[in-house]
Amino acid sequence: MRFDCIGTTIDGEIDIEAPPEKVFDAFTDPEQLEQWWGSEDTYRTSNWKVDLRPGGAWSCDAVNTDGTQKSMVHGEYIAVDRPRFLEFTWNPSWDVIGPTNVRLVFEPIPTGTRLRLLHKGFEGFAESQKGHTNGWARVFGWLRDKVQTHGAKA
Repeated sequence: MRFDCIGTTIDGEIDIEAPPEKVFDAFTDPEQLEQWWGSEDTYRTSNWKVDLRPGGAWSCDAVNTDGTQKSMVHGEYIAVDRPRFLEFTWNPSWDVIGPTNVRLVFEPIPTGTRLRLLHKGFEGFAESQKGHTNGWARVFGWLRDKVQTHGAKA
């Protein structure tokens, strides 16, 4: 797994031992998203809404596991090409940055899928970029643990 801040972009990737279709579906199916996005020691997500088409809206709620902080994130799908890529806007309630742009590429590799993230739009928001970089690394780890064929961490 690799996540870096390059200029005003987050560039990350992880190899997952599962086919691109399975990884893509886990990232776009509301029932699956609620199962894996979050952990017992951070926060849990719920109330996922997904209109998986260009121009379609998506959103979810989150709450810290101790119940102290509630938040929401939402956006709009820009491009959807199952199982190759997904692009959407990202607008979190906990950050003043406003909408940014996330592009996910699901590349088939011999062992499964290389999932690549490009998250752009952090001009003037270095602290937000750093926080989101750490957040995406956690999220990709949770996704890998949910869908990986052999259950072992890559």
